[in-house]
Amino acid sequence: MTIVGTTAFMARMMIGSRGEQVETVTDWVAEAPMELKTSILVFCDPEQERMMWRELGFGSVEAGFPTVLDVQYTSYGVDVEVQMRGGHRVADWTDQGALDALAQYVGAPEVTALSVYPGFIRLQVRVVDTLATPSLLPVVVSDDVDLEAVPAGVFEDGRTWTVPVQGRHILAGGRMGSGKSSLLWSLVNGMGPAIRSGRVELRVIDPKGGMELGFLEPLCTRFACTTAEEMVELLEETVTDLQEATQRYRGKVRKPVPTPENPLVVTIIDEAATLSAFSDPKVQARFERAHGLLLSQGRAPLYSVIETVIDPSKENVPQRQLLPYRIGMGLDEASQVAMIHGQGARNRGSYCDRIPYTTPGVCYVQEDGTAGFQRARAFMVSNEDIDRIVAEYAPPQPDFAPQGDYSDFDPDDLGEGISGDDQERAA
Repeated sequence: MTIVGTTAFMARMMIGSRGEQVETVTDWVAEAPMELKTSILVFCDPEQERMMWRELGFGSVEAGFPTVLDVQYTSYGVDVEVQMRGGHRVADWTDQGALDALAQYVGAPEVTALSVYPGFIRLQVRVVDTLATPSLLPVVVSDDVDLEAVPAGVFEDGRTWTVPVQGRHILAGGRMGSGKSSLLWSLVNGMGPAIRSGRVELRVIDPKGGMELGFLEPLCTRFACTTAEEMVELLEETVTDLQEATQRYRGKVRKPVPTPENPLVVTIIDEAATLSAFSDPKVQARFERAHGLLLSQGRAPLYSVIETVIDPSKENVPQRQLLPYRIGMGLDEASQVAMIHGQGARNRGSYCDRIPYTTPGVCYVQEDGTAGFQRARAFMVSNEDIDRIVAEYAPPQPDFAPQGDYSDFDPDDLGEGISGDDQERAA
């Protein structure tokens, strides 16, 4: 279901809502989509608005009322900017009971709330779920894919959702069946041409014995899925490679650029709790050390981590503070929202615990430079898509020097370097 025939009406609301009213509320209600008539009537008519606040316990003549400042159409319904009255807390508005009462009053399936600025709240009246149907995985991906903006899905406003694989470690948390595999395959598809050319080197740790990500093995230079010992050894090997790369770059380059000779090494760890919480204590200690070194040192020398977990608790992800880009998929409990997105995340618009099982791949992410969280959905990945990804993007068999032999190393090929006297001293 979509909202149609409302472009002119939306423009009038943006210009004249609660300011210089170019038409009457009656005109607005008459032109509004059926699903939003009650919301428009209530939020655009001061008398109806005050009646609602009084009935729902948000204000009174004696104590004062909240004030609606603006009403605008969105792809999912309308956004309502409200100035809270004195004495209100954000928690008063994000309380599930209060939001349900608001939704019932305006006849909407759902109302959510987030705090954008202190003293103000944004109510989101939702009558359309734009993410109810997943988007198909793009078949054509640009050969010069930007590894700092890898396409992974779509936001609910229709924009492409991109993920910064280069330069950011990524944590995706979600219950079983929440769509974590679709997210991983979407990211691999988005990096596909770079994997094929050698600009990206893929390493995968799959504690599920290869049942989950075994089809990825032809795209990987390293793949571990049998024993905890094997998987931790792969992580330790990656740390050794990372430290060697650091020495190659030291004093020669500030920001390396991925090339086939010096690729971005992406390590995928599927369900990390298998190693961090459910393995032998000695293996846990080795994992935590290697994991911490890789996360804390990997960003600059082109080593990135993509990690998934069912339960994002501190016990399962003891170093989650080192995974700054977090994707909250469907979770079972409200307390887990804070585990993945931090304290107060629900007040800022992350409702991972309300994502239904019927929409795998739906998630909440926080974009850099924006307040609150954005709803997105990973692309739908079919078996045919997986076969195509493996066939199209498998890298050529490497024919390079043994590990540790850098006789052909040229710092000029690395990226943004240093110049002048400093470069001579570095040489």
